[in-house]
Amino acid sequence: MTIEDTATPELERIKKELTKLSSVQIHIGIQGSSGYGAGGEGREGAPADIITIANVHEFGATIKAKNVKYLAIPIAKKAIGKSPLDFPGLFFLRTLEGYLYGCISKERKGGAPRQPAKPSDKEPDKKKPGKNKKRQKKKNDDIEFLFILMESVNIPERSFIRAGYDNNQKALEEIAYDAVSKIIFEGADAEMAAHRIGMKVVGMIQEYINQPFNFKPKSKITKATTNWPDNPLIETGRLRNSVTYSIEGLD
Repeated sequence: MTIEDTATPELERIKKELTKLSSVQIHIGIQGSSGYGAGGEGREGAPADIITIANVHEFGATIKAKNVKYLAIPIAKKAIGKSPLDFPGLFFLRTLEGYLYGCISKERKGGAPRQPAKPSDKEPDKKKPGKNKKRQKKKNDDIEFLFILMESVNIPERSFIRAGYDNNQKALEEIAYDAVSKIIFEGADAEMAAHRIGMKVVGMIQEYINQPFNFKPKSKITKATTNWPDNPLIETGRLRNSVTYSIEGLD
């Protein structure tokens, strides 16, 4: 009677794949190089502006004006993506609290401040007060506030990569355990396991970004000009969708 040894080759296969997997590095985050998304689809590297935005949110930053005295922060939706130069007739108002605003008005065409009226030689109007109320306009009713001008802006740290890992340690352990189990019990190889881990962790980070309570909320100014006032990391979805994974060490 001949007994075929099927256990030893399988154990050798498992050992080989686990050893290979242990040498693999899986990079997850906003990457300049090409990678893979949560569904395993190929993705090009994130553009420079998204990498900059990701770094600002991850670590916080103080943004200062360059070559000009003030940063012009949009506070109205029509001013998003534009500068004060895009609005002919824009003028500036400073509040009693010291805040400086860029404004437009149908009644004012910009330029130098209006000169005060000269004294009249005519006798004062003898009409009783209270008449012609319909012709009176409330001061500043027609003024649109488009920008607030500031020398610098502090953006708080809203870590989503580091905090996403730190707050999901148990989930990460389960993802790794599941990938290893696929090798042992279902015949998966190291490459399949690495891709499985990468996809699962990308999805985990994206879900962390989706939850607004994980981050310091937006300021009142930012909320007024956003489509997602309750989530500080989502406006168009570009940042969230730029989270990818890449695998090193499979060759």
